[in-house]
Amino acid sequence: MDMPGWMPITIYAIILMGFLGIYSWRHVEEGVERKPFAILVFLTAFMLFNDFVSRCYIYEGFPHWLVVLTTYINFAVLPAIGVQWYQYVRSVITAEERRSARIIDYVVNVIAAIGMLALVLTPFAGLVFSFDAQGVYHRGSLFFFPAGSAFLCIIIAEVFLLLRVRSLGPRVLGTLLAFPVPPLVGGIVAMFAYGVPWMPLGVSLSMVVLFANVQTVGLGRDYLTGVYNRRRLEEFIQDRINSAQAGRDFAGMMVDVDDFKAINDTYGHAVGDLALADAARLIRSTVRAGDVVGRYGGDEFMVLLDVDSVEELDSIVKRMEEAEERFNLDENSYVLGLSKGYAMYDCDKFPTVKDFEDHLDKLMYADKQRRKVADGHTPTDRHANEG
Repeated sequence: MDMPGWMPITIYAIILMGFLGIYSWRHVEEGVERKPFAILVFLTAFMLFNDFVSRCYIYEGFPHWLVVLTTYINFAVLPAIGVQWYQYVRSVITAEERRSARIIDYVVNVIAAIGMLALVLTPFAGLVFSFDAQGVYHRGSLFFFPAGSAFLCIIIAEVFLLLRVRSLGPRVLGTLLAFPVPPLVGGIVAMFAYGVPWMPLGVSLSMVVLFANVQTVGLGRDYLTGVYNRRRLEEFIQDRINSAQAGRDFAGMMVDVDDFKAINDTYGHAVGDLALADAARLIRSTVRAGDVVGRYGGDEFMVLLDVDSVEELDSIVKRMEEAEERFNLDENSYVLGLSKGYAMYDCDKFPTVKDFEDHLDKLMYADKQRRKVADGHTPTDRHANEG
């Protein structure tokens, strides 16, 4: 029997997924989204492999038990892909585990478990699939449960994504939102053109497109601290300014690590790198999921905050100061001090990105001077910083 046309395509897709997964796994340090993406790619490759083996029943003498086993495994992987996609979306949005998403985590896992339940009962009742005495495959009454649970998990992830839309650039957002389209189209086609792995190949196509996106996100991250780099920051600032001109408020904050050179000179550059990473974690822990944190350069960070008032901005600054105090109460080898310059954005005062950056920079250096005068203590008059 000649090899069907889908077989070499599937083999190529399996090999490609393997390469993408290995590459991403070997570069997990370049971005928090690398590891969940690598797992997602490996699951896709595993699904493709099992789907390929399960369709080899067309060859006479091929072990029937292997066809049944790989068919079963293939259905089991589908809910896992839905859950992993949700985990990947969360990793792209923020590296922090936030309580607000724990309920959604629970819902996604329950949906995946329901999809697996029908599969668990399949060997006894043929709910998802069955094979007749001649070894011919038949769909069961609950055939769409595993795939349906996977798509529902993906939809929840897409909604979660839309709720935090401002923390992503338009190209990244568009790619993430488009992820379900190829497998969904493949699933619909498979309903009418059975015999070709349309949906697994659709997932593979999404993975390839997504890989380019992961590369972009990785290049947009600072490798040392995990926050956005200067290039990505500039894109976010311009996007925020465009939104502000349409009536949506935001604030900016420039943060500098005090006496960073002294930390490097006293403890060495390895500890200096650790201090930068600790500063980034401290800043991220005090802002919200939709806010943007980036490394502006050297020991300077910039934060873009979706706030509507000075009072809201003040509360975030206070949280950051309290986190700074808690950090320094612990037994760390160095003291971490953060000078801050922050203000609400005003279209009339700051027509360009540079104007706003320069303003925040001046406020930050003024705060640094006040902290030095106060012998390292943060001034209590934070409102003087709002400019």
